[in-house]
Amino acid sequence: MKIQNLLTEERLQKCRENRYAEREELFSAVASEIGEEGVSELRKLYSLYDEGLYLWYASLYDPKIGGFYFSGSARDTKGFLPDIESTVQALCCFERVGLLSATGESCYGKAIKGELREKLVSFTKSLQDPENGYFYHPQWGRRVVVSRRGRDLGWSTSLLESFGERPIYRTPLEFGEDGKKSQSLPEHLQSLEVFKKYLSEFDFVTKSYWSGNMLQSQVGQIKAAGEEFVDALFEHLAARQRPDNGLWEPQINYASVNGLMKLGLMYTTLSRPLPYAERALESAVAAALSEQEIVFCCQFYNPLTTIVTILNNIKKFGSPERAEELRRIIVRSAPELLRATKRKVELCRKPDGSFSYNPEGASRLSQKAPVGLGYHDEGDVNATSICSNGVMRSVANILGLPRVGLFGTEDSQLFLELLENASEYPKINEKPDWFDSCLVEEGTVW
Repeated sequence: MKIQNLLTEERLQKCRENRYAEREELFSAVASEIGEEGVSELRKLYSLYDEGLYLWYASLYDPKIGGFYFSGSARDTKGFLPDIESTVQALCCFERVGLLSATGESCYGKAIKGELREKLVSFTKSLQDPENGYFYHPQWGRRVVVSRRGRDLGWSTSLLESFGERPIYRTPLEFGEDGKKSQSLPEHLQSLEVFKKYLSEFDFVTKSYWSGNMLQSQVGQIKAAGEEFVDALFEHLAARQRPDNGLWEPQINYASVNGLMKLGLMYTTLSRPLPYAERALESAVAAALSEQEIVFCCQFYNPLTTIVTILNNIKKFGSPERAEELRRIIVRSAPELLRATKRKVELCRKPDGSFSYNPEGASRLSQKAPVGLGYHDEGDVNATSICSNGVMRSVANILGLPRVGLFGTEDSQLFLELLENASEYPKINEKPDWFDSCLVEEGTVW
């Protein structure tokens, strides 16, 4: 069936009506808690998301390869191919915003079946290197930085686990039959002394986000290295965290709270209590309400997700009652928080319903690897997932919404049909001259 036959005005109007009705049910569920003004601002925020978003997502799926491209320009340009991070980010987004609801399943691993499932699994397994167990893309090879390699390892194993599959080869996250850790782990995770020296080289005072990103991208590998490495990590972080604001930098701003987001996630992932949690929460709320100019989308997303991360950490390691009390304090500012969030998210929205990493356009690189041409009027999967699933999942958790509910069951049915009928797009652009120069020398440790 041709895509055009699916996208009739009658079909789209039916989707809009169903979407509106299901959203109103959500708004009613929190009206008593956030008030009329809060509901009004929530409606305005939800208005940023329409069918354009999932029509765009569907256009990025490559049915031959079985993965999603990072952006439209990547899809249309020689040299670029689908990548595992974009693929899993897209799948997680579909799951959480309601685009798989028509299946009656709550997670993509159960909702996606048949040929689509087989292709996604096959694509992922094809990336694994038999020598060291990491997952590399044919367009980049091994010429990627540590954070890119670590993230792709995590995304790949996550997708396979969601579908009840296993990697073909042993990964660096697994121990061998002899009980010893993998020799494929980076050199700084082979020796505790080397790891401590590695940690000492990070600048948390002025680059907590960069430092946190590097460490958080390796969190699975750090855990696989042994509990003593995990202990050393948190001892190092504790010695550098500031008790006055719960951050690792002296100023409260987007950059320092971005660092808190990355570092805070490790406390949750590795089941450790976050020190100075309430101070850190105050800093995250301040950043979420800030009038500071937005340069990239994580600056408005990270404070929101950090609020949720800290509340969950307090609930798990402190007091559930105190966590709920703090959440209700934040909810009192719901209209202000929603108004600020909508204003910032809208800066990255594109005419086709997607979102870009920077207000002026999509990214060309992701963790130093080329992923698109970075046109000013195009969105990218990373940003669109952040601006839709990421932002709204955090808002839902803060406000007490039972689900994100951006899209209705009619939207979901149409979207699934679009994926089932997807076709390849022709490569109309030549490979850019700068593509290979962005990649690093194999073995570079950053």
